[in-house]
Amino acid sequence: MENLDLGPYNIQYLPGDHYVLDVSGNNPAKGAGVIGYTLKLPQVGNQQWLFVPAPQAPGWWYLQTKMGTGFVLTLQPDSPVVPTPVVMMPVGLSDADRQLWSLLSTEEPGYWYIQCKSGASNSNAPLVIGLADNKVEASAVAGPISFTGFRAQAWGFKPVGSAG
Repeated sequence: MENLDLGPYNIQYLPGDHYVLDVSGNNPAKGAGVIGYTLKLPQVGNQQWLFVPAPQAPGWWYLQTKMGTGFVLTLQPDSPVVPTPVVMMPVGLSDADRQLWSLLSTEEPGYWYIQCKSGASNSNAPLVIGLADNKVEASAVAGPISFTGFRAQAWGFKPVGSAG
């Protein structure tokens, strides 16, 4: 079996390739928002992500920040809004599916939908991460997958420290 490269990665937004997922303001607080932001150099932990296998759900992953908090990407708990804001929370919510993610291929080679396990079923459209707008500091949100507007929900994974 091949060893998996679990990161760290910059998670790069396909439209324009100029934004990456970023913990807003490098905020270490529980519930901090996640945004699209210009890649910072030198690279910083609030823009670096690790894939952590979820032992209770094979094939699903936690996406953990390298900030040292141990927090993971989470659909905002108890949010009735769709698209739902993506925030940082410690692992262990009672609704663990809000913290579990998988990758689905898009039409663009090398780019992926980041699908949340919450609500995933044969009868519901998967919720995938996009940005509320294609501008700096736009909030990361999870909404129903769009196969026609896939570019606005497509992400690439660039190993930290790689050029280009």
